[in-house]
This record gives sequence, structure tokens and C-alpha cells, in this order.
Amino acid sequence: TTGSQTVSIPTGGSYTLTVATSDDGVDEADGSVTATVSAGQGYTVSTTAGSATVAVADDDVPEISITGGSGVTEGGDATFTLTANPAPHAPLAVSVAVSQSGDYGVSTGSQTVSIPTTGSASLTVATVNDGADEADGSVTATVNTGTGYTVSATAGTATVAVADDDDPPPPDATPSLSVSDASAREDAGVMEFTVSLSAPSEKKVQVYAATTSFLHKTATQGDDFEWANVLLTFAPGETSKTVQVAILDDDLSEGDESFGMFLAYSPSDTPFTREHGEGVIIDDD
Repeated sequence: TTGSQTVSIPTGGSYTLTVATSDDGVDEADGSVTATVSAGQGYTVSTTAGSATVAVADDDVPEISITGGSGVTEGGDATFTLTANPAPHAPLAVSVAVSQSGDYGVSTGSQTVSIPTTGSASLTVATVNDGADEADGSVTATVNTGTGYTVSATAGTATVAVADDDDPPPPDATPSLSVSDASAREDAGVMEFTVSLSAPSEKKVQVYAATTSFLHKTATQGDDFEWANVLLTFAPGETSKTVQVAILDDDLSEGDESFGMFLAYSPSDTPFTREHGEGVIIDDD
């Protein structure tokens, strides 16, 4: 209570003046109480000790808590709210550690947030839309210990979920091998078959291709065509190879005949989509 008071100094010459202070729960700067002797009747006031001051220390330290906003999709901003209770009497610098679960381009590490005298401040943490399919993650902000405040024991950390928005890559399709059919006049000398890889491979692919007169074919090896057995090698990125078979011309009128071309074995364990092809020799007699 400020203002003027009258005190009675007894004949002993000394009197104690007591001034009460209140514990108000408000964070404020340290202060003081001052008593000054006013001029009056029957006494004079000391010129060197007419006033005295007692220091008053504030005992209210803001407690800092933090809460997280709603979850975001990668590329959005994760937001956090820091609250000081009681509100600080002056802007209060608070240290916050930012971390992430996953890889969303977050600027991690310690940041300083200034809480104004209103008692609340926001922290915004940016995420990056990176185009990579990955598991959903999160951003976490934790209040570090510091000067001029304490950290809430129950609300010193908050987390905001971050959802990935990238589609998973397509399944890794394993390339497969196939052989085509072919035809040629018997006087052409050569018949060509095409062996194909369904998609480029990142590694070398090998396969054996061979002729056969079996499988209910009518052409005869040695009379109508020469036997062929070749190892084809597809370098990384290649998808097509040609197999040439020598065709033997005769003077017989025998109609069209056929023989088989088959994929016998792949040392690289590449599967077959079509392992048998048919070669038709067109009679020219």
C-alpha cells in the first residue's frame, strides 16, 4: 500500500515500519519498496538518510509448454504453439530443438523462439515435397532448458504428422524372352528368326537358340535346312537379336515345309514368354 502513513516514535527513539508485499503470480521484473520521511512539526529530516529502499525479488518464473498443429502433407508447413505461463514481463527467448522422422527436408537442430508479453508464440517448420515414395513421418519440436523459464514436465514436446504424397514405383518387371515365326522361299538361302527381350535389362542376358525338325514339323534337317545352335548375348539395353538359318534349295515339288526354332536354355535364368517359333520354307518348284 503506497501513500502517506503516520508513525509514532516512542521515547526510546526508534520505530519499525513494516510494509507488506503481495505474491501475485505474475512474472515481472524485480522491484523495490521505498520509504521517505516527510517534513513535519517537531523534527527535522536527515539530509543523508531521509529515505531508504528495500529490494523485492519476483518469484514467478514462466513455465513453457508446446503443442503441435494438425498433420500436414509433405511440402506443407508444420506449426507449433509455445505458451508461457505466466506470460513474461518482457519478450522471452526460448530454445527449441527440431527433429524429424523420415526425410522431408526439415531444417533440424536448435532454434530460438521469442515469446512476447502476450504469452504465446508460433513456430513454423517447413517440409519439402521431394517426389520420392517413402513412409509417412513426422516433425517434432522439444523445448530446451534455458534462462528465465522452466519447461513443462508434461507438455515440453509436440509432434506433427507428415504424410507422403508420392505413388510407389511400378513393380520391377522381369524381362522375358520370345522367338518369332519366320518364312522364306527355299531359294532365298537364309531364313531369319528374331529373338526378343520384352524389356531392356540392366545386366547381360544370354540364351541358346536352336533348330529342330521335331514337334510335328515336315522339313528335314540336312535336306531342307542346316542345323543351327547359337548362344545369343543381349548387352544391357539391347532387346532384339537375329538368328540366321541356312535354307537348302532342291528341285522337288513338295509343297511348303516347316521346321522349328526353339529357345533351349538361358544361362542368365531369364524366363521364356514364347520358346518355340516355326520356320516355313516356301517351295519354289
